[in-house]
This record gives sequence, C-alpha cells and structure tokens, in this order.
Amino acid sequence: MFCGLVFLAPVWTADLLRRHRDRAEAAWLRAEQTALLAELDRRGAVAAERARMARELHDVIANHLSAIAIHATGAQAVARRQRRAADEPLVQALAVIRENSVQGLAEMRRMIGLLRGSGPEEPSVAPGLAAVDVLLEQARAAGRAAGLRFEVRELGERGELSAPLELAAYRIVQESLTNAVKHAAPGPVRLEIRYGERELAISVESAYRAGAGRPVPGARAGLVGMGERAQLLGGRFAAGPEGERWAVRAVLPRTAGGERA
Repeated sequence: MFCGLVFLAPVWTADLLRRHRDRAEAAWLRAEQTALLAELDRRGAVAAERARMARELHDVIANHLSAIAIHATGAQAVARRQRRAADEPLVQALAVIRENSVQGLAEMRRMIGLLRGSGPEEPSVAPGLAAVDVLLEQARAAGRAAGLRFEVRELGERGELSAPLELAAYRIVQESLTNAVKHAAPGPVRLEIRYGERELAISVESAYRAGAGRPVPGARAGLVGMGERAQLLGGRFAAGPEGERWAVRAVLPRTAGGERA
C-alpha cells in the first residue's frame, strides 16, 4: 500500500494540475471570445452611428449648403446681367456667400468621407497652416464692410509638423478669424503664429466690442471647440478680453506627447 501511494500520489497530483490548467485555459478562451464579441459589437455600433451621422450631414447640412451656393451663383448671374460693378457691396457680398458655401460644402463632404471611412487618403487632404493665406483673404473680404483690417506675422521656422497639430492649428485660426468677423469692433485684427522648437503658439487680437450682443444659436461653441482641440494635443488655450482688446491664445506642443490623448 505504501509503494502504491508513492507511485499513485504524483500521478494523481499531476492529473489534478492538468485538469485545473485545462479549466483555466478554457475559461481564458471564453473570456477572450467574450471580449472579442463585445469589441465587434462596439465597433459595429460605432460604425452604424457614424453612418447615421454621415447620412444626416449629407441629407440636411450638405443639401442646405448646396442650395446656398446655387442661389448665390444665380444671384451673381443676375448681377452680371444687370451690369453691376464688381466692387459694389452687394456683388462682393454675393461672392463671399458663394465662396464660403462652396468651401463649407467641401469641408462637409470631407467630414462625411471621414465618418464613412471612405478611404485612407482622407487624412492627407486635411487643411493645414499652409492654407492660412486663404483664410485671411476670406476674412478680409467678409470684414471689409465692417472696417476690419487683418494682419499676419509668422515667427520662427515652421519645420515638420504632424497632421493632428496642423489640423488643430488651422481650425483654431479659422474659428478665431470667423469670430473676429462676427464680433470684433472696427480696427486691426492681428494674427501671430510663432514656431518654437517645442511649441506652436497662436495669437489673435482684435478690437473688443463691449456688450453681450444678440445671442445666436451655438454661441460660444467655437471657443469650447478650440479649447478641446488644444487640450487633446496636451496644449493650452485661453480667450477673453484684455483691456480694450479681445485675445485668443493657444499653445500647442510640437512633440508627440499629445497623440496619446
């Protein structure tokens, strides 16, 4: 009996360990399968929601922008038939409306493509700081009647910038110039872009118009969006009155530290 115990005990222990290991592996595989199914369900839900958002943007917003562009083009044709001068305020306003609606439609289509995941080439067409001159020309055309003068100054070497940094900086400049056109008092609007070794600093200053003004839908959403873009990259953002000026300041890191966010 003693010899039998000496012989059978290791075999019995090994069998228990093997069964325990098999049960642990089976449980681990079931957990992996459950996690995989949950991830597939989550991805399917995200894809369905993105597709729904893309349909809504295409069917509602894009169609409205298309209608605005078509009507503005028709109004320009009528103005040409009436032999109106190109520098007439009405003709200039029509040109600004058409240009902004066409650009907004292009941006909307790019966003719809991103939501639908239409192709890997989409991120490469995202706007960057190289298109700041176009933004300034549009702002000058839109703010000329309001007495706004736009100035730009770039300091430092631009160097190589990551795509998320380029897009965030472009959107902050775009929203700042748009807010200046809508809310700034007559006077200069100064845009400064400073390229540092570790940070990219953006500053937009304009004459401050006191008073709450007439509330509009989506008010202050632009400021929130600019702050979120800076925060996602690990940067800083501030906007508000500074004496008689309204200042928008953003500091974005050039390093890849913000990509984790």
